[in-house]
Amino acid sequence: MAFDVRKILEQLETGTPAEPGVPVWQQESWQDPEGFANALAVAHVGRGAPLKSRAGQHYDFFHDLVVRHGNTDRIALRSYDRRSGWQVLGYKQLHEQAARRATEWARQGVKAGAKVCLFYSIGSELLISLAAALGLGACISFLPPQGKRFIARRLAALEPDHIAAEPHQVLLLHGFEKKLLQSQGQASPAFTSHTYKPAEPVGMLFSPLVEPPGTPAPLLAEDAWRGALVDGLLTFGVGPGEHLAAPGCHLLQHLPAFLFTTLLRGATYLHIELSDLEANPTLLTEHPVRALGVTPALRDVLLRARTQLKNVAHWFRNPEEPIDWLAWRAWVKQCGLAAVPSSNVLVDPSAGGAVLSSPRRVRDLHTEAPPAPGRRWALHDVNMSGQQAPGDLGVFTLLPNEERPPPYLVLTRSYGLYHYGGPRTARREGRVYPAAEVAEAVQGLAFARGATVVPAPTGGVVGHYRYVLLVFIGAQAQQASTWLQEIRRCVELQLGAEHLPDRTEFIPLYPRKVDGQVDEAWCRMQYLTGALHRKSSDPLFQALTAVRGHLLEKAGPGV
Repeated sequence: MAFDVRKILEQLETGTPAEPGVPVWQQESWQDPEGFANALAVAHVGRGAPLKSRAGQHYDFFHDLVVRHGNTDRIALRSYDRRSGWQVLGYKQLHEQAARRATEWARQGVKAGAKVCLFYSIGSELLISLAAALGLGACISFLPPQGKRFIARRLAALEPDHIAAEPHQVLLLHGFEKKLLQSQGQASPAFTSHTYKPAEPVGMLFSPLVEPPGTPAPLLAEDAWRGALVDGLLTFGVGPGEHLAAPGCHLLQHLPAFLFTTLLRGATYLHIELSDLEANPTLLTEHPVRALGVTPALRDVLLRARTQLKNVAHWFRNPEEPIDWLAWRAWVKQCGLAAVPSSNVLVDPSAGGAVLSSPRRVRDLHTEAPPAPGRRWALHDVNMSGQQAPGDLGVFTLLPNEERPPPYLVLTRSYGLYHYGGPRTARREGRVYPAAEVAEAVQGLAFARGATVVPAPTGGVVGHYRYVLLVFIGAQAQQASTWLQEIRRCVELQLGAEHLPDRTEFIPLYPRKVDGQVDEAWCRMQYLTGALHRKSSDPLFQALTAVRGHLLEKAGPGV
């Protein structure tokens, strides 16, 4: 099919659709992703340095993301540090340092196909190591330094060949110290950048959208390159030197996709920690932002501070986050964004970028979320039989789907429009909650005689669930405030603060166990039907629990 990219870009920039519903060019891109990618690649280059990659044939990420921009004065990363202010990493500096690091790593045994885990927070070290790994043809993985148990479980599942980390993070890598790479940055560059084949994995990512949690999902080179190409030109519309920012975004969901998108376009990734914005919201207004990702947390920070965002050209939100209509509309009005284009964008890291995205357009808050351009997809039966959906409601499935993680998202189609319909099973903002890991961590506390996590529907927003941690305490006298502090400290230390449960309840009973493990199905049924609450206050069950306590606690807690 022939695609007139110039007209497509004009239509997106003006925000005036040529027809109601999904544009014809977007529907055609679903049928011919290869031809669409080739057309975009020509438009992407423009008057700049040519791409070395060829859609459907081969991909040189180091060249296309770094080397092409190495002779410019553009900035690859602009990040804020509370102690030293704004820090920048230019493309020229990125090229030089990544080349030196790749040479050092090659001498330490890093080669094409090796699994390299990048253990960093967002900053210059992450970008330099990412570029170095891509230059050597490594299969990258990414883990932010949070939670000892969280990290240990995922590293054990990944079995990395090498780990790149900053020296002060080594204590979190117990058992994997021998995998650490040394990065002195003093070697003279001497390597040839690797060219990935389309089906070659460029990453093994811990996507929070994949179930069970902690399962590494492959990111194929073709998906990564096409995703960055489409998102850079169409989804976010960032150009060379322009800023893409998403303060408070979920790192495992949005990286490395945002970085690939930014670097391929020769743009700048603007990073500010949400905690820094809470202290000084005006930081977000100090640089012009072409595309701003807004989470409910960022929205609330800016709403409280009454911050005006006159420097934002386009903002987007994740359609899987609970849509509080009043709060969003108040924020749009308060920040002066009523005349600024907005969109809904769902990023799947294992697919290389946005999989659902509505056009950039000035309009009220909405739930439209059609499949992203250039994606081949289908609506499958919600019963997961594998057949096509018989109607206009089904599970959104990327094709081919044999090697992909199981689909989970319900999409509806009405009068030519596509709307986000929620997850097929319980999730937190589309992400899988690591219930088993939370329960396992809490069960190690001295007062816990058993623990499990129960998802409970809120009855409000479609697909919105609360995760309730049930802690069985047996016959002990309850010390709720002290125990809540211990649970919070435990979860934050072992798994990270984002995995704190929405609610915690102490049950003055002993849990039912099967083969020594808490019977989760029984606990879920008993809690949701109110049986646990009734038993907790029933004199008979209180007496039985006291008797069991006398018998069980003699041999030690939790016997």
